[in-house]
Amino acid sequence: MPANINPRVVELLSWHGHAQGGVHVPFQAASNPIGQTIETSLVRRLRTLATEIATSAASSPRWIFLIGGPGNGKSETVQDFLVHLDGALGLTGALNQVLTQRFTPIGLVPRKVEILPSDLGGGGEFAAKVGRLLVVQDATATESALGNAAYELALDLADLITSPATPPMPVFIACANRGLLARAMNEAFRAFGPNNDVTKLLANLIQASSLGRETLEGRKSCWPLEIDSRFACWPLDVESLLVADPAIVPLEHMLSRAVDATQWDVPGRCQDCDSRDRCPFWQNAEWLGNADTRRAFLSMLRRGELARGQRWNFRDAFSLIAEIIVGQWSDFGDVAHPCDWVHQNVAATKTPSPDVRSILSLALQLYPHAMFRSGHLGQSAAGFLSNHSVDPGTQPLASGLLNSLASGGPRGSTKPIREIVARDYSRLDPATFTPSEPGHPLRVIEDAFCQSVEQGRAASRQPAPSLAEELLLEVLEKAEREWNLLGRESAVAIAAVCLVRNISGMIVKRSVGIRLGHHALEDFLADYEACLRDNVRLRAVGTALKPLLGDPVFNFNLLEILGQPTADEVKPPVTLQGPTTGAQALAAPTGTQSTPGHDVPCIRVTDPNYRIPLTFDFFMALQLRRKGCAASSLPTSVRAALDRVRHRYAGELCRREDLFVDGRTFIVINVDKRVSLPALGAKPALVQE
Repeated sequence: MPANINPRVVELLSWHGHAQGGVHVPFQAASNPIGQTIETSLVRRLRTLATEIATSAASSPRWIFLIGGPGNGKSETVQDFLVHLDGALGLTGALNQVLTQRFTPIGLVPRKVEILPSDLGGGGEFAAKVGRLLVVQDATATESALGNAAYELALDLADLITSPATPPMPVFIACANRGLLARAMNEAFRAFGPNNDVTKLLANLIQASSLGRETLEGRKSCWPLEIDSRFACWPLDVESLLVADPAIVPLEHMLSRAVDATQWDVPGRCQDCDSRDRCPFWQNAEWLGNADTRRAFLSMLRRGELARGQRWNFRDAFSLIAEIIVGQWSDFGDVAHPCDWVHQNVAATKTPSPDVRSILSLALQLYPHAMFRSGHLGQSAAGFLSNHSVDPGTQPLASGLLNSLASGGPRGSTKPIREIVARDYSRLDPATFTPSEPGHPLRVIEDAFCQSVEQGRAASRQPAPSLAEELLLEVLEKAEREWNLLGRESAVAIAAVCLVRNISGMIVKRSVGIRLGHHALEDFLADYEACLRDNVRLRAVGTALKPLLGDPVFNFNLLEILGQPTADEVKPPVTLQGPTTGAQALAAPTGTQSTPGHDVPCIRVTDPNYRIPLTFDFFMALQLRRKGCAASSLPTSVRAALDRVRHRYAGELCRREDLFVDGRTFIVINVDKRVSLPALGAKPALVQE
C-alpha cells in the first residue's frame, strides 16, 4: 500500500482561528470552514425578519444590533440575513452582487456600507420596502486612522432616529461589542446630553445585552428594545453551541463535517494508506465519526462550559476541532505535510528496535491526549527525574520515555486554543480522576494498573485502545521490567515502577474516559447541569446555603479575609451577630421570543434583597460543605465563593442602625463584651456581659 497524503489534514489546519479560516468579513471569499451557514436561533430570527421586511414597508424592528466579541459569528450572520433579504425582495442576486463589490475594495474594508435604490438600478421592491440599507460590519473600525468609532456609532443612531417616520424606514444592521456601546454612550452623553434619545437608546442596548447582575433579576427585552420598538439587539455569547437549537447541536454539526468519512475513508487518502493503522489523524476521525463517541466528547465540552462559565464561540470551536483531530503546524517540524510526519514516525515504529519517541509522538496526538496534552504525565516524569537518575544503559526504555515526557513531549509552540484548553479544561482530565465506585470503568482501570502494566492492559479492552496506544503500553510494560525491585537500589526501583504504572494508568484512563464521556468532577458537573432549570433540585441548594447565613443566628468573624482558611472550631475574637436571612435558589431562564436564555441560576437573598450568580464553583462548594467538608480544606476560589455571600450580608447588617438599636444585631468582643447602639445616631457603647 502507498504512503498517501490526505489533503483533508491541511484543510483542517486552516480551521484554526489564527489561520485564514478564522476571520470572516461579509461577502468576501473567506467563509467559515464548512462552507455553509450554521443555523442558530438568531439566524432563523433574522431570516424571518428578512421576510417581514419584504412583506411590509412598515414592519418593525428594522434597526438591528448584533452584540458580542470576536469569533461569535456576527459577520456571517449579517451576510446570511442580507442574502435572504435579497431573495425575499426578489432581487435575483443584485443586492448580493453590489454588497460583494462594496466589501471587497482595494485597501481597507469599509466600516459602513450604504445601499440606495440607485445602486440597484432604480425602484422596484428594494425602493418600496427598504429604501436605504446601512450595514456596519464592524462598529469598532473607523474610516481614518484618527477616527473615533464610538462617536461615529452615536452619529449613526442620531441619523436613524431623526430620519423621516414615513415608510419605508431604513434597514440598519450593525456588529458591535459591549465595550464600544459603553464608549458610544459616553460620547452621546457628552455630545447630546443625558436626556437625549441616542443616549437613552445606548443605555437600553447595554442593559438588554448585559451579562451582569441585572440579567439575574430579569433581562430587559432584546427583540424589540423596550425604549424603541424600531430597534432590536441580540447577544451572541450567551447561547451555547453545545445545546440543541432546536434539533441540531451546532458544534456537533461542525465536528461531524470535519470527520466525514468521504474525506477520509477513500482510496488515495486513508483507505489504502500503509500508515493507516498507526495514524493518529485517521484514528481520531474514525473515533469521532461514531455518534456515541462524538456525543460523549461534546458532553464533556458542555460541562466544561458550565465549569468555566464561558461559552464556546465559533472561532474557538473551529480551532478546537482542528487542534484535537490534527494539531498545529508547529507540531510536525520541517515536513512539507503532516502526513509525511506520520509516515516518518510510523516507519520508525516498525524497525527491529522501535523508536520510543516516535511511538510516544503518535499516541499523544490522539484526540483524548491532544485535548489535555502531556501536562500531568510530564509533571510526573519531571518530578521523578529531579530526584532520581535513570541509566540509559540498564533502563533504555524508561530513560527514553521519561526524558521525552519531562521535556514537554512531542509538542510545538502553543497557539491560543491550546492555552484555552490547558487553562479551562485541565481540571476535567480523566487521568486525574479516581471514582469512588469500585465498578466505575476508570476505577477498574486504575486498580488494575496499580498491580502491573500487564494486568492493566488486560483490563483495558472496552473500548479497545488504538494500535499506537498499544505500542506505547507495550513499551511501558517492558520499561517496568527493566527495574530490579530486589537490588541495592530497590527504593529507586520501586518509585520508578510505581511511576511507570501511574503513567500507564493515566494514559488509558484518559483515552477510555474521553471516549465514554467520563471525566474529573463529573458527579458535581452532572448535578449542576441537571439543576440549571430545575427548581425542585435547586431547593436542596438553598437548604445547603442556610447554615452559612446563620441557623438560628448569623455569626461572622469581623477579622476574616475573603478566602482565608479558618478552623471551624476556633472562636474568633471579634464577631458580628445578627438575625439570619432567607435564601432561595432560582433556575436559569429559558429563551423567549424577546430575550435569550442563559445558563446561570442565581441565589436570591432576602432582607436585604439582592441576587448573586450560582456558578459551578459556588455550587460545588455548597455540595462539599453539605457532605461535611471543612471550610479550611476547600480551595481558595471555592472558599471565596462561599465567603462572598457571608461578606455581603455582613456588610448589609453593619449598616442597619435600627437592628443595633433594638438589640437584634451586635458585635461580641472576646466572648464577654458586647458593642451595641443605645439610640439612632448615638455613639456605640461597650457593655461587659
